[in-house]
Amino acid sequence: MRAKSSRVRHLTPPWWLRLLSPFHAALQRMPKSSRPALFYETFYNVGTGSFIALFGLSLATLKSESIFPGGTKEHLMFVAAMFGGSSLLSPLVSYLGKVVPMRLLVIVPNAVAAAILFATGALQGPAFFAWIVGMAFVIRVFPRVAEMNMFRVLYPPTHRGAAVGWVKAVAAVSGLTVTVLGTFWFLSRPDLYFFAYWVVGVALGLSAFAYARIPVRKRDPFQAAGSGVPHRALWAGLRAFLADRRFVRYQIGFWFAGFGNHMAHAYVAESLKENVRASDWTVFWVVAVLPALCISGSAPMWGRMLDRMNPMAGRAVFNAIQCVAYGFHCFGGFSQQAWPFVVGSILHAIGMGGSTINWLTGSLYFADRNQVSLYNSIHVGLTGARGLLAPIVGVWIFGASLSLGPWRLSGLGLGPALFGISAALSLCGALYMLWMTRYDAGPVEKSP
Repeated sequence: MRAKSSRVRHLTPPWWLRLLSPFHAALQRMPKSSRPALFYETFYNVGTGSFIALFGLSLATLKSESIFPGGTKEHLMFVAAMFGGSSLLSPLVSYLGKVVPMRLLVIVPNAVAAAILFATGALQGPAFFAWIVGMAFVIRVFPRVAEMNMFRVLYPPTHRGAAVGWVKAVAAVSGLTVTVLGTFWFLSRPDLYFFAYWVVGVALGLSAFAYARIPVRKRDPFQAAGSGVPHRALWAGLRAFLADRRFVRYQIGFWFAGFGNHMAHAYVAESLKENVRASDWTVFWVVAVLPALCISGSAPMWGRMLDRMNPMAGRAVFNAIQCVAYGFHCFGGFSQQAWPFVVGSILHAIGMGGSTINWLTGSLYFADRNQVSLYNSIHVGLTGARGLLAPIVGVWIFGASLSLGPWRLSGLGLGPALFGISAALSLCGALYMLWMTRYDAGPVEKSP
């Protein structure tokens, strides 16, 4: 009864909502049946957006001399590998979604990740900090995939891009706010840096409560009886994936630029410190503040545009932008100047504003009604493989040596040339996706 009354109450927006004209306009663009979901998911993304901001802030924090003077490129590698590699657990979402409501896979892990963030102040040191933040990133993989699955339930194909664009713009604005305020807090009170993580923990907990309020029909489309054991479900999923050659080609195209991005992104902070000798303020600005600002500003524009484009064409555009961005990073590292990093950071973030939406919704283009969870899990799982391997390859290319616990390996020591390699991979990805658009047969699920 509560879900039913919530649905009725928000079809007619209250007076305070009409004062928030962008929010009100976003709701009015949605079909009436989707407005309650967008209403609560907007508040949910306020909390999750603040959490996502922790990736850039954590990279800058680990290279801040006033907070962690002992932060190394290996600590950056670990955080980046946990952030990206956690997606390897995504196939579990497809399996668990058949025995528990998919919405719980959004709510519960968010609450657990919120609790983990409160441990950041327990011990001091870059290694412990990297472990805590990495654990939170791993737990958050379940909501990332479950959200993608729920988009199929909450929004029709004709409005999905606009809806996701709006909520991710809200997340980006929230992330921008946390990034800016967190940057000032870290630089002014480095001894109490963990307070910012506690605030994000509170926001993430509240976001779980907001998502729990989304009205969803009683029948869960992801649940099924007799789902079998996990390894059999995984094997069946791999067979279904390999049978869809178009989706396989799409994922191959993702590997070029995706690997290049995971390989180099975390080491922008390292290059700024090692090659440019930039101040802590410059590192926070380039690595955290500018990306948050540009992502929040570009996401709504990309959301509307992607409703009119197939995911291959969109990915080609974003890969081309990423190519240029890493080209500027490469030039900045070799010339030992900060301004190319600023330009590259702006371009990369503008592309990420749409690339994130494309990443969240692209698999839905290839999946029919019964394969949404499977395709999303495979998509995110392959992202995890890139996210785990690429930062290790990147730190090996960048540095003259690589320390992995008791093991010390020789690196290539190419430094900023790493960004040039990433730019070349991004260009290959753009050309590959353009080639795929020539043979596009349209979405599997046709709009009514």
